Amino acid sequence: MSDNGATKAPIKNVVFIMLDTLQFNYLGCYGNNAVKTPNIDRFARNGILFENAYSEGLPTVPVRRALMTGRFTLPVAGWQPLSHDDTTITDILWGRKVQTALVYDTPPMRLPKYGYSRGFDYVKFCPGHELDHTTYKDDPLDPGMRAIDYTSPTMVYNEKGELIDDASKALLDEIDCFLRFRQNWRSEDDNYISVVAREADHWLREKRIKNRPFMLWIDSFDPHEPWDPPSVWTGEPCPYNPDYEGNPILLAPWTPVEGRITDAEAAHVRALYAENITLVDKQIGKLLDSIRDQGIWDETMIIITSDHGQPMGKGEHGHGIMRKCRPWPYEELVHVPLMMHIPGLDGGKRIKGFVQNVDIAPTILDGLGLLEAESLDSGHGFPVYDAIDMQGESLFPLIKGEVDKIRDYAIAGYFGMSWSLITEEYSFIHWILKDASQRDYTSITNPGKDTMKDEAMWSCTAGAKQEVPDSDEMYDRRSDPFQLKNIIKEQPEKAEELLRQLKLVIGELKTS
Repeated sequence: MSDNGATKAPIKNVVFIMLDTLQFNYLGCYGNNAVKTPNIDRFARNGILFENAYSEGLPTVPVRRALMTGRFTLPVAGWQPLSHDDTTITDILWGRKVQTALVYDTPPMRLPKYGYSRGFDYVKFCPGHELDHTTYKDDPLDPGMRAIDYTSPTMVYNEKGELIDDASKALLDEIDCFLRFRQNWRSEDDNYISVVAREADHWLREKRIKNRPFMLWIDSFDPHEPWDPPSVWTGEPCPYNPDYEGNPILLAPWTPVEGRITDAEAAHVRALYAENITLVDKQIGKLLDSIRDQGIWDETMIIITSDHGQPMGKGEHGHGIMRKCRPWPYEELVHVPLMMHIPGLDGGKRIKGFVQNVDIAPTILDGLGLLEAESLDSGHGFPVYDAIDMQGESLFPLIKGEVDKIRDYAIAGYFGMSWSLITEEYSFIHWILKDASQRDYTSITNPGKDTMKDEAMWSCTAGAKQEVPDSDEMYDRRSDPFQLKNIIKEQPEKAEELLRQLKLVIGELKTS
């Protein structure tokens, strides 16, 4: 924990922007020359960009828990609600004169009794995305819209015209449910990210108390699937794949792509995903411009990140899967974008040192001058909490150049299924779950229902399998950043060393 010194005076407010399922290397600022993200690129160019930011415990809900508590989840728990013992950043800000707001459409955060909106002064949930779309499942569907027209028929039916498997039925049901909500869209202003950005701006302009500090948490489920950018609804060619012939692919099955999804279809999915990212960039750009227009840019720390990336096909795109249908912590999933605008500090900086999502909460508190604040009594018998339980580190010493690094490595994985250690030279994956191939949670009548009952739940992806490879894996990060050549048999001694280190790290976190 640190004192951020000269930065305390300029920082009055914090805006935290979570963009769900945003793969880092689909952004120009991370080296992508094809996908247009001018607003995020400009933000990164004038701010601080972290080249090696990693989410530790995956996926959606464990990441939010780590972000809100500043504590590692991978060693201790998977997909679960906030507990009474968890101290969140809003618990700490309560009673400290900082107004807090949450504007979001991320459905897993709103699961019954999960409590991820706890402690916010203002909460605005924007309905309709994924789990929440079932609210509209009984609405009449426009007869001109059919689920099969929004995916590839060969992904769903065999040569005899029969459903291939249970995943086919579940996929069509999922698309059908989405369409019942989306049939009312008329322009890109109706897209989820557009609504969330607009509601966030409304709070900033109309709802907040203008003379008080604030923390605004914006949690957008876009660019998470379905892959539904404007071209899908206008019927125009996707700008990133204009020559594609075939249905738009709103969603794909939760199966390996080999024999199920053609290379052309996988490329089109990636193009739709890219188009959705461009829309996200446009709406976030409008929000950033609004912050400038309101005159609060120079007193507001702004953080943009994602919870994880996304497997998107063969090889470096997704190691043979599309969507998070296996608990595999490869680079395309666990490496996340992280950028910051910090008043009082020069931008234009790229930081190579490892950082993790648990470092964000202490960094926010440090920016507000509250990281070292002691617990208090409110005067009415209710405690005002402190950050003593946080395992994350403030990033200010790294940003200010006081240290070259705060971590020698990063960890990532799925609770009870996979652990990963990422160092400057190697990435090592240790598979915990060895008999997972027998555990298939597909349910035609209610996909994912059985998984929801299990504390070890790891994905909201219906039909996903808790299935892992038979042996551990090791990769050379410098020559093979997307983990295509497993070198564990070539360097068994190094693999043993990394495994010992990984077990030690996990063990220490379990007891701290």
